[in-house]
Amino acid sequence: MAKSNEKNYTVSYREFRSILKKGIPQNMLVFLSEKILFDETIDFIADKFIGKEYDRKNNMRKFYSDDSDIREVINECSNLSFFSSKKIVIYKIIKRTGVRGIVKESKETLLNYIARPSPDTVLILHNTDKEFTFSNFEEFTGSKTGVYIVDASNEEDIINWVKEKFGGYKITDGTIKTMMQYMNLSYDEIYSEVEKLRTYCFQTKEITDEAVKQCAGFTKEFDEIQFIEALLKKDKEKALKIYDNLTLREDVDIYLIYLLSSAFIALNKMQDPKITQMQDGLALYRELRLWGDSQRLIGIYRKFQKEMNELKIGNAFDYIYSADKALKSTSVDKKAVISNLINKLTSL
Repeated sequence: MAKSNEKNYTVSYREFRSILKKGIPQNMLVFLSEKILFDETIDFIADKFIGKEYDRKNNMRKFYSDDSDIREVINECSNLSFFSSKKIVIYKIIKRTGVRGIVKESKETLLNYIARPSPDTVLILHNTDKEFTFSNFEEFTGSKTGVYIVDASNEEDIINWVKEKFGGYKITDGTIKTMMQYMNLSYDEIYSEVEKLRTYCFQTKEITDEAVKQCAGFTKEFDEIQFIEALLKKDKEKALKIYDNLTLREDVDIYLIYLLSSAFIALNKMQDPKITQMQDGLALYRELRLWGDSQRLIGIYRKFQKEMNELKIGNAFDYIYSADKALKSTSVDKKAVISNLINKLTSL
């Protein structure tokens, strides 16, 4: 994250909510990676801007910067239909190779709209990436846009938020801190444990240190590489279990599609003898578009590359492409799409 003048726009989650209580900006650029906090923010904005008649299907539209024509986004914001209604339009900024922030043409179009926004629309440009260069977005600071870099690391804010989520249950600050020792400092991860503990302590309505150790202390964490490995092993049950474990992360479905696409691109390239003869190192990792723990990934790919052939890889790309298109639909059941994809890939 670049330093620039981003400190002028950095607020805690508590401060962000206080700002919104005073009034909802017509246009916002929000840097926030925690899914649960963004979902809460949208619910709050919907209640304040639209009211009780808010219907997610009719009053909220979501677009992705890597898959949307910016003119479609602006048309949606402009309420060009004869019967206009209040709406929330979310433009997800997806990190892409070679693109700094938002594509220049799209940025200019957005800024032109922001200069004369529709009074019936709240436009939210949402960046979920924890690592970003703020200077790539500075044009928005001089426009009619509320810019908020939400810092979700304040421990006092987290403790107060957890207390709210345990409404109706007895829990001390000390027990909350004990719970936080078993997980990363992530609202999404903490929320998953809160839900688990509420069920575990339903009879007593009291969350104790012992309950935390019995419940949260035994949580099994999985990562994306284990997900890829389970698929290549054709272990459908484990792949589904890992997917369920990852679902609280923001837009994890789109992210997993990207990882799966990268994995099969790498496996396809590894059919080339010239690639297999390359030594481990930056040149090979770059050629195969490896992400994260490159050495661990290359080991997994080598283990399964002999089981791959042109037909299987071609089918995999077809399945992934179809799932990607389905996920961009507003009415799709994302879990059903990914579960179906897992089933197809483990049957290759």
